[in-house]
Amino acid sequence: MNIKKNDNDSKIIISKTNSNKLKFNILILILLILSFKFNYFLENKSNFFFDKYETGIYNNIKQKLFKSNCSYMWGNQREFLNGIIRKYLPKKILELGVSHGGSSIIILNAIKDIKNSHLYSIDIDSSHFVGNCVRNNFPFLSDKWTLFKGNIAAKYIEKIGKNIDLVMIDTSHFEPGEILDFLLILPFVKEEAIIIFHDIDQQITKTKEKGMREEWAPYIIFNLIRGEKFFPSGDGMLNKNIGAIKLEKNQKRFVHDYCRALGGQWQYFPKDKHIQLIQKYFEKYYDNTCQMILNETINFNRQFIKNNPKENFYEKINRKRDNKKY
Repeated sequence: MNIKKNDNDSKIIISKTNSNKLKFNILILILLILSFKFNYFLENKSNFFFDKYETGIYNNIKQKLFKSNCSYMWGNQREFLNGIIRKYLPKKILELGVSHGGSSIIILNAIKDIKNSHLYSIDIDSSHFVGNCVRNNFPFLSDKWTLFKGNIAAKYIEKIGKNIDLVMIDTSHFEPGEILDFLLILPFVKEEAIIIFHDIDQQITKTKEKGMREEWAPYIIFNLIRGEKFFPSGDGMLNKNIGAIKLEKNQKRFVHDYCRALGGQWQYFPKDKHIQLIQKYFEKYYDNTCQMILNETINFNRQFIKNNPKENFYEKINRKRDNKKY
């Protein structure tokens, strides 16, 4: 038996089919839009560069800082340091390596409107040149600044105290240098603190002298530390040459790796009074494994210098820096 559909029934079926297709197409379109927005968000998140963040704060002092010849950083490196501060708004900041105070000025300028923010700076040099650019050129920024000079971090770190939010390290560049500096500040930083290193690729610009590797310390420790790493925008290693690390949680898991980085031949040997401070510090804050690595490395390097007096790297480096007027 044949059932004959009338025209009205056919129109209803066609209408419902078209309606379903339209709804399906609209759903697909919505999903495509959401997917585009999500990908756009991810792309912009991955392309976030600190040297592009709140540069207006840095621009307030840019010309004066440039004319003062106080900063050894390039423009995007200064903006990177400024952007890190402005993004994370740290309260307790530690700086190792001051020189004339170029990076101190950038940090102090970036925290001038951050409530309860303070910069503690340490430099091994005791001369009046340390931090002189802050005092002479930017004295209005010094109310949030405490400067320690004439010794290593182990001497002052307990006075500064724990819960450090951000650390800027720009010291000797020669081993043990920044490797040791990082170990001296690690017990006092917060979980997921920000650690900034300058000259992380400095070693590739140097002409290698026989028997001497130049400025590898920041490169070694920066690449060894576990955490999310950030760089300025631009292509090429030297265009960056500064980097920041947001530490992974529970850094104790990795501390033996960091201590092992001290092993081997050092490019300079610290003064005896500093060696004693470092050993006492390790006895207090590190386990037997790290203490053993430190002591064996000290003994090795002390004996090496005794057996090879012509290879006194500490004196050699100081002469080079005097000649270059560092």
